[in-house]
Amino acid sequence: MVLPAAIILIAGALAILGVLVYKLSYPGAVQETANPSHYLLPSLEVTVPAGKKDLPGWWIPGLKSAPGIILAPGYGMSRSDALSLAAALHEAGFNLLVYTPRGSTEKSASTLGLRETADMLEAIKLVQGRPESNRERLGIWGVDVGANAALRAAAECKEVRAIIADSAFESVADFLGYKIAEDFGVDSRILQLGTYQIFRLAHIAGGAFKGGALDPQALSDRTILFIKGENRQGLGNLATAIYDKIQPQKEMISFKTARVRVMSGEDLRSYDRHVTNFFHLNLRN
Repeated sequence: MVLPAAIILIAGALAILGVLVYKLSYPGAVQETANPSHYLLPSLEVTVPAGKKDLPGWWIPGLKSAPGIILAPGYGMSRSDALSLAAALHEAGFNLLVYTPRGSTEKSASTLGLRETADMLEAIKLVQGRPESNRERLGIWGVDVGANAALRAAAECKEVRAIIADSAFESVADFLGYKIAEDFGVDSRILQLGTYQIFRLAHIAGGAFKGGALDPQALSDRTILFIKGENRQGLGNLATAIYDKIQPQKEMISFKTARVRVMSGEDLRSYDRHVTNFFHLNLRN
């Protein structure tokens, strides 16, 4: 009697963990609420290679030979959620690539940071291949999963000189734990560990976990602005932990609201103004 009951209990627990992993991996396609024409921006439809399913993006040209900036919205966001920022940066003359992350397009899965760095490296190649963009001076703005990818990709690409990491985290396990607490209201270390192990098993093929810890030394010659918001305190703590490891060219700024899908009013204007000023000071020759 004990053995069948134990098997049923274990199977039930694994099923619950599997459902959690699935729901976190497939948050669902995000509707685009705007396009560049709403902001009077010139644009070209492009795609960022991402394995079996490319990611939709917009190339927004700026001044010839001006630095290029990649805008990487976060988990559950789309490229349209970065358009107000793109408008401010375009006015400053920058060339821009903004793309939608994994998990936010139809039938695509987020890997919560595992494969998003590879996507970011492809985005860097795309920007460097554009004739109007200065291939030696690049910037990246990223939110949560996009911030993680920005830091890791910049560590591999010396041409990325300035990075803005909003709500950054270092490991997939950290972000997965945060999302379980945020989406399901459960802050259980045991549940987080179990879900992570199932997630790990689902992605272990192909060496997806070879990345390891972020190397602070590889970023020591870059200029980095970390952003945290009162609305995402858990991620703010994770961003602070990375900030404390990196020396020396770094800043930390706190907003009432870190970047989320729906922002408006003075919060949005203040945010975009600070980001634009940072890139203007640290990327323009």
